[in-house]
Amino acid sequence: MKKIILAFLLPLFSISLQAEELAIIGNRKNHAKTLLPNQVQDIYMGRKHAFPDGKIALPIDQASLRSDFYEKLTTKPIAQINAYWARIMFSGQSSPPMILPDDSSVIKAITENEGAIGYINKANINKHVHVLLILK
Repeated sequence: MKKIILAFLLPLFSISLQAEELAIIGNRKNHAKTLLPNQVQDIYMGRKHAFPDGKIALPIDQASLRSDFYEKLTTKPIAQINAYWARIMFSGQSSPPMILPDDSSVIKAITENEGAIGYINKANINKHVHVLLILK
């Protein structure tokens, strides 16, 4: 009986993990108060290298949320994003965002770099960062 219940609950649990809201965050000193999804996408896909005010953007990926982030932002699977970056890097046009391991690493990097932009689990937002966009 336990196995049957677990078989029904496990898919629900994995769906709830996929439904996690992500917060796109920036440094508190960043002049951008909010960003539109297409602005975030342009920064993370290397099409734009600055915020709307002209300040250079330093995008940061997070290893544990990377797949979910790009799926929500671009509606493309991570394999397509990786292939895209392989082509861009080969042509010498740009470099992909640096990858950090977890929310706390991303928050630390953003508090130390005024132009940094990253994403974390919405539940881990704190007073040291500024929320630019929420992805659902």
